Amino acid sequence: MTQQGENHVLRLESVTKVYGDTEVLKDVGVTVRAGDFYVISGQPSSGKSVLLRLILGLELPDLGSINLRGEVVTGEGPQRRNIGYVPQSFALFPNKSVLDNITYPMRVDKTSKKIIEETLERVSELLNIRDLLDKKPGQLSGGQKQRVAIARGLAKETDIFVLDDPLVGLDFKLRERLIDDLKKTRAALGVTFIYSTSDSLEALLLANRVGILFGGTIMEEGELDTVYDEPGNSASMATLGFPSVNFLDGLMMKSDTESIAQCPIGSFPMNPTDYEGPVVLGIRPEHIEIQSEDSAQGFLAQVLFTEDVGGSEIIYVESNNERLILVLGASDPQLSKVRTGEFAASVQPEHIVAFDPNTLQRISEGKESSRV
Repeated sequence: MTQQGENHVLRLESVTKVYGDTEVLKDVGVTVRAGDFYVISGQPSSGKSVLLRLILGLELPDLGSINLRGEVVTGEGPQRRNIGYVPQSFALFPNKSVLDNITYPMRVDKTSKKIIEETLERVSELLNIRDLLDKKPGQLSGGQKQRVAIARGLAKETDIFVLDDPLVGLDFKLRERLIDDLKKTRAALGVTFIYSTSDSLEALLLANRVGILFGGTIMEEGELDTVYDEPGNSASMATLGFPSVNFLDGLMMKSDTESIAQCPIGSFPMNPTDYEGPVVLGIRPEHIEIQSEDSAQGFLAQVLFTEDVGGSEIIYVESNNERLILVLGASDPQLSKVRTGEFAASVQPEHIVAFDPNTLQRISEGKESSRV
């Protein structure tokens, strides 16, 4: 719900978009505050680009309302909304220089020469492309082209920018550098970014607030830390998981004094709930711990393979016919146990979240354990 006194620059309420017999978006609600780096996070084909087109005014909703800067703009087009746009594709003119590519939209809008020069100086400095201005797109690397595309989008005189998955297809190291550039650029400009991505790591590194798009609707939105630490549904936990979250089918049982969740890797005390029946248990990879060899707790894990991702190592294991993922730092001494191919592992109950398999909503979480 909207809180009084918050400085919202964009609010979508009950927005629905239908193409033929397909309801692409249903009852979508989004609230963006001034200065947010708001990330719409969802899987490919979840409707992210359609949602951005509705925000931009390139398409209009079939139902619902869109409020922008305090005014209803539901039926208005892009000109009325004045939002900067960085598309997923580079969309650069191959026969024009970088300078001309960046300034072209401003020249079409008949912006004064002085403002064009000032804007060009600002965005080329921000994105470190001053030495590329005389080159043509064919002379640029993929990362350089993306910087130019972002610079062109940010050249617009506005306080809100929409970025449609602009880093898709770039290699990890290049994305890492551009993620840092984007964060610095938003802060330097003091503007609002609305950014879509299907990459959970991008969402985790960029967002201060996030909206989880799943099944054609926003399942949850809020501060990134809150949605990550206390997901209200399994879609949120899955979407913001890096490495991928472990989900296990289980059964919630209730006694007079407590609730217990049973699954293939053990039984766990849960905070009391009236729910009984099938559940899906979510466990993040960083919460699976490797135990000492003489530990009587936990479960036995057989190593399938490992993946080096720089500062961390992702370990894929199997236990009781269940595939699990855990992660350790690259210098963690516990990696020596991983190299043996088999080890004892455990999960503290407080790191387990139970979800309803039908509604996907959070039911309960494990009881906090006391450690000696």
